[in-house]
Amino acid sequence: MVTKPLNQPRQPLEEDPEVGQAVVPPPAQDTQPSPPPEAITAERSGPAWRILLHVSGPQASTVGLDIWRVTVMGRADPMSAFQPDLDLAPYGAMRHGVSRRHALVRPAESSLYLIDQNSTNGTWVNGQRLAPGRDFPLTDGDTIELGALRMNMRIVHTPEDEKNRERRPESLPNNKRKRFGWPR
Repeated sequence: MVTKPLNQPRQPLEEDPEVGQAVVPPPAQDTQPSPPPEAITAERSGPAWRILLHVSGPQASTVGLDIWRVTVMGRADPMSAFQPDLDLAPYGAMRHGVSRRHALVRPAESSLYLIDQNSTNGTWVNGQRLAPGRDFPLTDGDTIELGALRMNMRIVHTPEDEKNRERRPESLPNNKRKRFGWPR
C-alpha cells in the first residue's frame, strides 16, 4: 500500500524530474471529439468533453479521452472481469497504489468533476486530498494524483465550445448572416 500523510506537502516521487523543476505539458491541440459510443442514446449524445492526461514518470505518456458519461479511472484486475473505462495499469498503476475503481470523472454541461471512490491511497488535485464521494470541479491544467500516479490534465474540448461554434457567423447560412449584419 502506498501512503501519503495528510496535510503535508507532497514529496516528489523517485521518478520525478529534478526536484523543483516543473513538468510542463505540451500545449493542448484543437481536435474534434469522437462520435458517442453505441451505449449512449440520442437524447444523451450531446458534445463530449475531450481531455489529455499527461502521465509523469520514467515512461511519460499522454492519454486522450473523450468523456460522454461517468468514466471510471482505475486499473484492470486480471483475476476478475472488471475493466475500468480508463485502465491505468500500463502506466504503473499497481506500483503507484491506484485502486481498481479509484475515481470517477463526471461530465456536466459547464464543468467536469472528479470523485474519489473511497480509494485506498487517496485522490489528490493540485495537492489537495479529495473527500471520498464528493464532487470536485476540475479546471484546465490541474494536477491529478491517483495514489502516487501523477497526471497533468488539459481540457481540449468542452460542450461549451460546441455551442459557441454553432453561434459563430461562419456556421450560419448566408441569409441569416445578412440578417444579423455579418459578412458573407
